[in-house]
Amino acid sequence: MNTMTKIILSAVMVFTMTIANAQSKKEQIENLTFSLDSLNQVVLSERQNFSITLDSLNQLLRENQHDFELEMDRSIVTTKNLNTQLMRLNSMNDSLNTQLIAKNQKIDSLTLQIGELLEEIVALSSPQIDRENDWLMIESNLEVRQKDVYHVKQWLKVVVKPQEFDQKSRSEFENIFTPNCYSYIEDAADFYWGYPGSIEEDELKSKWHSTFDLKYAKFGHAFENGNCGWATMNLRNIDFLGVLNGGDWFKLTITGGCGENDYSQTLIRIVKVIEKNGSLKITNFLSLQDG
Repeated sequence: MNTMTKIILSAVMVFTMTIANAQSKKEQIENLTFSLDSLNQVVLSERQNFSITLDSLNQLLRENQHDFELEMDRSIVTTKNLNTQLMRLNSMNDSLNTQLIAKNQKIDSLTLQIGELLEEIVALSSPQIDRENDWLMIESNLEVRQKDVYHVKQWLKVVVKPQEFDQKSRSEFENIFTPNCYSYIEDAADFYWGYPGSIEEDELKSKWHSTFDLKYAKFGHAFENGNCGWATMNLRNIDFLGVLNGGDWFKLTITGGCGENDYSQTLIRIVKVIEKNGSLKITNFLSLQDG
């Protein structure tokens, strides 16, 4: 094979390989182009799917937001309704409290009236006389009955005791009696002592004869003999006499004297005790024996 032939064969081979390589690159480009198209198609499809999904999510969000707004509106309305109901309940509660206070006041008033009526009934059911200024009339009309007067006797044991006439004990002494009875006792004791300026007999009678028995008004002290300041005193007996004019009547036997351990003198006192508003008071007083 000559040189020219070799050259020609070589050229042919190079051309052939060049063509083959060209064809191989074309196929590669075609393959790459196909792959790129496929990828673009996938990307497009994914974009479309994402867009659909995003639209669905946005729609769902809008629906949920709408539902939330509706619920909020309902909550606001419900809250307003609850506040309105609460205000009504508070108003009703205030009204009920006002009515309750009024009813309690009415009950208290009725209870007081019932108590007063019961006192009147008790007073009417006991023996009555027009005036308590005659011991014989009082004694003959007393109703003797079985009655628990223990607490009254205990009270009399405490209050019937010597009293010094300083200001403090005077107020304590005054508290034992009703105001009218205490005023009478002061006047009667002043008349007994007869010091200058004390009450005169005419004034005493004019002032008290229609209320108290003045035949038994000669005493210098309610629960002591007036001749001296007693050094000793003993409430020997408390006898329940009976019921009259809505009160309990008692006979008090008191012994005492001027010296220590001296019980040589005896006083007899008749007292009428009433109970009102939980307090005991002596409302009538007689001295049957004054030493």
